[in-house]
Amino acid sequence: MKHQYPDLRTRRRRTPQERAELLTQYRRSGLSQRDFVQSHDLGLSTLTKWLREERLSGVKPSGRNGAVPFQEVNLRPQFSSTGWAAEVALTNGAVLRLSAQASVAWATELLQVLRRSC
Repeated sequence: MKHQYPDLRTRRRRTPQERAELLTQYRRSGLSQRDFVQSHDLGLSTLTKWLREERLSGVKPSGRNGAVPFQEVNLRPQFSSTGWAAEVALTNGAVLRLSAQASVAWATELLQVLRRSC
């Protein structure tokens, strides 16, 4: 006889493809691990285990479409009629314009913050 326990969560097995897709969604979401698992009916310990296994396996995570999160580019300054030293178009359509006075450290920090929110 099989008993029904409405409060008991059943364990769902995920295929490797499902795991990879969930990890990609997590990275793109910008959510905390706790918020992500709550919105995807997933256990926090499961997500942290998958992330740890991926990190220890040496597999490069997908989720950024193979793009480098930040790449420093050294160019000779070219002055344009707009007065901007650099312009970066983000994937969400936003445009970031930097003046020649912007420090590399500040620009790096700004790009990292924007990358997390995009």
